[in-house]
Amino acid sequence: MGNPVQEPWRCGAYARTTEQPCKNAKLRGANRCRMHGGKAGRKPTHGRYTKKAIEERRELRAMLKALRELIDT
Repeated sequence: MGNPVQEPWRCGAYARTTEQPCKNAKLRGANRCRMHGGKAGRKPTHGRYTKKAIEERRELRAMLKALRELIDT
């Protein structure tokens, strides 16, 4: 998979198809460039980890557990 000896300032990511290393510079304090997820620096925007979404999933799991117990008895 590509050249194992790579410049220390380069991103450590490789292309899946060509197996060539990324030619971008890595971000300070990270091993990847900005396009390969060096440091996101922001919270997720899709809402999967909001308090409301977490609570909804918790309630749904509790209901499913209760239904399974009801079916098994």
